[in-house]
Amino acid sequence: MRQKLIVAAFACVLMMAALQWQGASLKRNISPRGIVELEMATQPRQIAILMEVWDRSVVKMNIWLDFLFIVTYVAFLALASEAVSSKWKNQNFKVIGLTLARVSVVVGVLDIGENLLMLQTIAGNFTVVSLQMTHYFATIKFTLAAIVLIYLLISIPVIVRKSQS
Repeated sequence: MRQKLIVAAFACVLMMAALQWQGASLKRNISPRGIVELEMATQPRQIAILMEVWDRSVVKMNIWLDFLFIVTYVAFLALASEAVSSKWKNQNFKVIGLTLARVSVVVGVLDIGENLLMLQTIAGNFTVVSLQMTHYFATIKFTLAAIVLIYLLISIPVIVRKSQS
C-alpha cells in the first residue's frame, strides 16, 4: 500500500506541474485562475471573452491532460484516505476515511463530466444549462476534494504518533 501511495503522490505532483506549465498561457488579467475560469463560467458572455484571448488548442490540450491528472489524484486521495483510516483508534474516523476514499472516486467522476462539458463548450456546443452544469460539477468536485484533504490534514498528528510508537 505504501509503495502505491508514493507512486500515486509522485504521479499526482508530476501531473499538477505539467498542467500548470502547459496551461500557463491561460492565466491572464481576465483569467487569473486559468482553466478554472472556464470551469466556473455560467454565462455565454464569459465564454466569449475567454475564447477571444485564449488559444483553443491550449485549452483543449489542458483539458485532455486533466483526464490523466484525474486518474492520479483520485488514486492518491483514495489510497491516502484508506491508509490513514487504519491509523485511527476512533472507529468513526476509520469509517470516515474509508468513506472518503470512495468519495474521491465521485470527485473524479464529477471532473470527467466537467471536462466533457468543457470540451463541448470550447467547440461552441453549449447552453446556459450546460455551463451551469459545468459550474456545479466543478463546485461540488472542489468541495468534496477539499473535505478529503481536510481529513488527511487532520490525520497528520495521528500518523505521526503511530510512526513514533
